Amino acid sequence: MLQRAPRRTWRSPSADTGRPHVLIGPSRAALQAAAAVLACGMAVSALAGCSGTAPLQHRTRDYQVGGPVRALVVHGHVGGIQVTGGDVGAVSVTERISFRDTPPVTTRRVTGGILTLDSSCPARDGCTVGYDIKLPKATPVNVSDNVGTIALRSLSGPVTAHTDVGNIDLVSVSGPVGVTGHAGQILGQDVSSPHAVAHVSAGRIDMTFSAAPATLTAVSTAGSVALRVPGGVSYRVHASTRIGSTQVTVPSSPSSPHVITATVTTGSVTVEPAP
Repeated sequence: MLQRAPRRTWRSPSADTGRPHVLIGPSRAALQAAAAVLACGMAVSALAGCSGTAPLQHRTRDYQVGGPVRALVVHGHVGGIQVTGGDVGAVSVTERISFRDTPPVTTRRVTGGILTLDSSCPARDGCTVGYDIKLPKATPVNVSDNVGTIALRSLSGPVTAHTDVGNIDLVSVSGPVGVTGHAGQILGQDVSSPHAVAHVSAGRIDMTFSAAPATLTAVSTAGSVALRVPGGVSYRVHASTRIGSTQVTVPSSPSSPHVITATVTTGSVTVEPAP
């Protein structure tokens, strides 16, 4: 049974620097529990032992959130979460749940303008809860997930995300970014954030920037880091790996205001001009 990870509290980027606060992941025990649930859900032959013998059921629910929402917080457990920004005036949510015996309980509340989405699954009843959320693109977003992919798209406000097991996928984000993962990939396309921090314990970081970041930090303990940034400016690059290779082909200058730090314990580091 998946153990609920500790709640993470929304905090906006520092007012003086605009840099994101990076979330610290849960304990090793929480990660092991999340991995066990993922393995249970992926192994077809073991489904009966994970969730009983009842047939798998699927349900979808759509709703809009009334009133002003100045920030979004999502506490995911098992299931994918996608947040898409746009020129919309309200927040709309699609919940996708799967279960065998007893359906999960989902909750939503707005406190002080902060919309919080959460869910809980009954004991000994394997289930998933996924979200597809559309909201005004400047809304700050804070998403955590135990097992599943987090996709953040077309957002101009600050974004913070953490997953224990799964990928984080950033597309067309322009606000400050702080993303962390234990096991999975951190991927980015058309990122124009002025400040970005990406950290993964086991997995790769692969990000392409469409605007030169002021500060970019990418750290992987076991995996590779590949960063592509606009080649029209110079960068102050600090690239290192204990076991592996480093390749830096962007223009460099020790006095550049654009600072890139790419660190890997075991694996390769590449910093190159974006195509």
